[in-house]
Amino acid sequence: MLWRNFYIQMLITTHISRILVANAMLTSMLFEGYRGEHNIFKFSHWTKELYFYILANFHGSNAMNVIEETLIFYNYPLAFNPAKAKLALEEKGLKYTEKQIDLFNGQSLEPWYMRLNPHGWSPTLVTGKEILTESLDIIRWVDRQGSSLGGNTANKTFVSEWLSKVDAWDGNLFAMCNSNAGGMFKYVTKFKIKVAQSHATRNVDMSDLYMKKIANMNKVLEEVDDAAVVEANKMQLVALLDEAEMRLGKSRYLAGNQYTIADVIFTPVVYRLFSTKKDQQYLTTRSNIRQYYEELKQRPSYNKVFHVSDSGLSAASLILPTLIKIFFINLIKRY
Repeated sequence: MLWRNFYIQMLITTHISRILVANAMLTSMLFEGYRGEHNIFKFSHWTKELYFYILANFHGSNAMNVIEETLIFYNYPLAFNPAKAKLALEEKGLKYTEKQIDLFNGQSLEPWYMRLNPHGWSPTLVTGKEILTESLDIIRWVDRQGSSLGGNTANKTFVSEWLSKVDAWDGNLFAMCNSNAGGMFKYVTKFKIKVAQSHATRNVDMSDLYMKKIANMNKVLEEVDDAAVVEANKMQLVALLDEAEMRLGKSRYLAGNQYTIADVIFTPVVYRLFSTKKDQQYLTTRSNIRQYYEELKQRPSYNKVFHVSDSGLSAASLILPTLIKIFFINLIKRY
């Protein structure tokens, strides 16, 4: 009896040890994968071999737990593009660790994060094999994990084309030009340019990345004041809404009667209309979208993604400390 108990304890101890070793190995892979040039963050050959060796030796739910625990999602709750990625993660039910990265106070421009995501924005998804820095890439990657949303009934050709169309629309530019927060966005962007310039001076090896980021931010400031660009952004939105209204008149969801990633990427677009108080202007004559959106709001994923921005108190708790920090740094001019 004693020997049997001892044997069982040894088996349990061995199994736990294997899990701990596997997690340590995967953690090592993540750090190893951070090293790369620009947007190429592929793991080395030996790391991939080690990764698949671990998976081969952990069957069933344990293997899935190891995979899922490696997902790290960098998010900012009030931002447009991260919402698309988080919706996909929630709809697929993938386990991930969420880390908040502030897009306004300069945190996303810190060297450690710029090495992770050279764009200096969120979302960023660290998987077991690579680092994804575009919301569209994240949505597609997430949908490939297991069965895709909507299954085989979805119109896959439409879904692929729709993803590209919606991704091409700049929801941030729309918000800057169509909300009371437009002035704040400009103020924050000018502050971030100074922060990036300071980092470029202190991190000579990364100066090219920072110069590119600075150029992009200056472009944003120019586009906000460019009437032609603003009008093109509006027309692009109208085209998306017209197509969605037409399709929703024929089916429950955009790609048919099942929810797909076409709905995932479109949800933040409709949400942005309400958050900027432009829903009456764009949706009064589009009753199909309004009805569709009411249904989307009942999905568990919706609340998990938008609960912070839906709460004035929660949103203020993020924005006010950021604005205070920006004011203080601008005052002492130590970026």
